[in-house]
Amino acid sequence: MNIKVLGCSGGIGGTGGTTCLQLSDQVLIDAGSGLGELSLSEMKGVRHVLLTHAHMDHICFLPMFLANIIGQQSEPVTVYGSEDTLAMIKKHLFNWEIWPDFTQLPDRINPCLKLQTITDADLLVLDDMLLRPFVVDHAVSTFGYSIRKANRHTVFTADTGYDPRLVIQLDTLGDIDDLILECSFPDHLQELAKTSGHLTPQLASRLVTELATPPGQVWITHLKPSYENELRQVLSATAATRHWKLIAGEP
Repeated sequence: MNIKVLGCSGGIGGTGGTTCLQLSDQVLIDAGSGLGELSLSEMKGVRHVLLTHAHMDHICFLPMFLANIIGQQSEPVTVYGSEDTLAMIKKHLFNWEIWPDFTQLPDRINPCLKLQTITDADLLVLDDMLLRPFVVDHAVSTFGYSIRKANRHTVFTADTGYDPRLVIQLDTLGDIDDLILECSFPDHLQELAKTSGHLTPQLASRLVTELATPPGQVWITHLKPSYENELRQVLSATAATRHWKLIAGEP
């Protein structure tokens, strides 16, 4: 896998920060507390943030990140997401109450933040990478991302439940070198996982098994801290017989 995992926990109190993937010096996926692993100088180099969805563990460090770099940029940071995702963060976050509206600061002509709506029909070329968003099954509007970088194909499903349509979508992306797949709850909480749009070890295994072509490697992420030890035991047993790896807690 040729991206850096800054944070991948499913909550606080576990191993590591919440979701933030660094694709390059300029490009991030999500802005969870893992973003805090970057130094101030590294933050100043970020130009693009692709959001999967608007849940707090995936956006919580976005406001403070922008506050760190305001007045330090020659151009705005572009934050990409679905229409629903960007509408939610504009209404509930950058609303002058929870946080200032950085699309208007330092001023409307030269803002710190630019919001760019994308759809699953878009292909993005950023910093020599080809990125394609695709819809996944979660509690709110959510994108996963296909990332083609340096002749390697990585697919990040983000937060998702099991859905046969997702299997079809992943198959249409072509051969996958690295599949980053969430697993939030243990099997005995499968109903909770389904209701909240998450995976269990059994559901994750089912999804991977149903793919037409197996990924080169499966990387498991987004373990809920309260169940992390239990999930690690179960997933480690699976990893011993398949090309699965746990990345929870890896910087």
